[in-house]
Amino acid sequence: MLKYNLEHIIPVKKNGDGNMKVSYQKELEKIKKILQEKPRGTTTKEIAKNIGINRNAVGKYLDVLQTAGEIDVEIFGRSKVYFPSKSVPISTMIDYTNEFVIVVSENMTTLEINTPFVKFLELKGKDKIIGKNIKNSPIADLHPQMIENILQTIKTQNIFENEIELKRIGTTKPDHFRVKYVPVILNDGEKGATIIITKSQKK
Repeated sequence: MLKYNLEHIIPVKKNGDGNMKVSYQKELEKIKKILQEKPRGTTTKEIAKNIGINRNAVGKYLDVLQTAGEIDVEIFGRSKVYFPSKSVPISTMIDYTNEFVIVVSENMTTLEINTPFVKFLELKGKDKIIGKNIKNSPIADLHPQMIENILQTIKTQNIFENEIELKRIGTTKPDHFRVKYVPVILNDGEKGATIIITKSQKK
């Protein structure tokens, strides 16, 4: 798993309780907007001039976006030219797997869920769960221990696996699954977890 220590490269400030808090999301959004408006590419110097901050800071923000897979870079001579990423969004990629996938933030907000899992849960759409606390979702009702496992994964930053049974509403026989909890660092520097659920054969 690739982890990026944002506090080493991004300016931080103290919040009301004295804790350090990363503050750079607005700058990242400005840079992404500039790149979207210039699909043929732009340089660090041009971005810095456009948003009014120094080139060193812009370079650090670009490093973060590149690590997150949101931008691409090409080198021409001694210059780096940055472009909007041509990669397929993760939300699209995970819809093509038969495994169930869900991404959760540190505060337990559901950030992403793939279509196969939505269908298994018999939801009408992703909007029924994305943006909501996973503790209040159908997942918590199906397997309450999963919530505790997610919390532990985020806290310890360790990969965890276990076997579970899930029984859909209206069925009498449970399905057997293997679950992998993977710690991740989100684009804004927050910790989170990706849960990958694979159907298995009962032993």
